[in-house]
Amino acid sequence: MIIIKKYRLIKDNYDVYHVKSRESGACPICDGTLKVIGTRRRQIIAADGEKRIYIIRRLRCAERCGKIHHELPDIMVPYKRHSAETLEKISENDTAELYVESNTITKIREFISRIKTLYRNALPGLKEKYRDMNFSEFPLLKELVRTLVNGNLWVHTRSAYGQT
Repeated sequence: MIIIKKYRLIKDNYDVYHVKSRESGACPICDGTLKVIGTRRRQIIAADGEKRIYIIRRLRCAERCGKIHHELPDIMVPYKRHSAETLEKISENDTAELYVESNTITKIREFISRIKTLYRNALPGLKEKYRDMNFSEFPLLKELVRTLVNGNLWVHTRSAYGQT
């Protein structure tokens, strides 16, 4: 999985958004070259409660590891149905105009707390691995997610780690 910041969203006649990347990323596992192998649909619930469908690219590492990655725009959070904007508002306690149930808000706050802890624990290793980059001690949620995903530190399979 890769999170991109530079992209265009192109809406088609069926209200589907196609994500067109303006970045050339490397494999987060082995730094290999990525080749496009197809696309897939991804549905996100926006802050206004509207469901939107995006077409994202599937990429395969063409060099060492051969792993498949999905290229997500930074408006998405891996394995979450709500947009990054919604999650950001929940983390800032700005939930007045959100179309999200209260128990979902509680779950999202717990999730945000866990990824903030993961980021704090991973920060020394990230600084060591990427010496030429600066990392914020308190990044915005989008930056935090992008750093963890592109650094291959995101938990990919929940069941493998005993979470439900």
